[in-house]
Amino acid sequence: MNILNTPLWNSLLLDPSQTREAKPRNTGMTMLIDKGIGPLVFEEILSYATPYIDFIKLGFGTAVLYPVETLKQKIALAKAAGITLYPGGTFFEIAYLNGLFSEYLVSLEEFGFSCLEISDGTISLSVGERRRIIKECRQRGFTVLAECGKKASGSHLTIDELERTLYSDIDCGASYVIVEGRESGANVGIYNSEGEPDYEFLTAIRRIIGPEVRDRLIWEAPQKNQQIDFIHFFGRNVNLGNIQTDDIYPLECLRRGLRSDTLLMPSGNSTSKSALSS
Repeated sequence: MNILNTPLWNSLLLDPSQTREAKPRNTGMTMLIDKGIGPLVFEEILSYATPYIDFIKLGFGTAVLYPVETLKQKIALAKAAGITLYPGGTFFEIAYLNGLFSEYLVSLEEFGFSCLEISDGTISLSVGERRRIIKECRQRGFTVLAECGKKASGSHLTIDELERTLYSDIDCGASYVIVEGRESGANVGIYNSEGEPDYEFLTAIRRIIGPEVRDRLIWEAPQKNQQIDFIHFFGRNVNLGNIQTDDIYPLECLRRGLRSDTLLMPSGNSTSKSALSS
């Protein structure tokens, strides 16, 4: 169902910004984090929010805790809805750390996963090893989401690190690169202890990375203020991740200008750091 074309509402009421694309889309991606909701709730969410979700991440190592049939049911439901369901990067790190990477890929194939996340937020991977792993996953037919940044509290991502990792991962076949923000969105990655993003960092990224490559970034932004900031800074169709289940509709409203925070924002444009800070 394409809610953007629902005839019961005037198109300006459906999307005051007139910029929101229907699925399938390549920008304006929303990645939901599933921390263990049951199949009935999962199915209910898909029944009313499928047009607003592009990816669902099974957070942490939760994928292994589900009964086999329950996990297969969630995978099937997501596939039928046109949503990509994948296990979190920490699960990959656990498999890699225990020498079970190849077995991990086989298990994902047997369950029916078509996508996985590669990260080194807790473990350490050399650049060469990270490239090899991404290439192997692509050769096996997986869509790869690669995450950049460490999970340790107080760790902060540098501009050079993100730029280097982004281009390298895409060169190896990654579809998107996720910028680490954890599920809290505080004191990690590009966020300070109050959950505020580093605007100088964002300004530099906007300056040195062209829009076509920049659109391959997914910014983990679990907090409302972060979602507002990214939409103002990069535009309504910025890719955002680690969205909580209760925030699917609120975020979609922000994207379209159906909330006061973005109602008067110029359609399709981004504002400056000074506007954000004023």
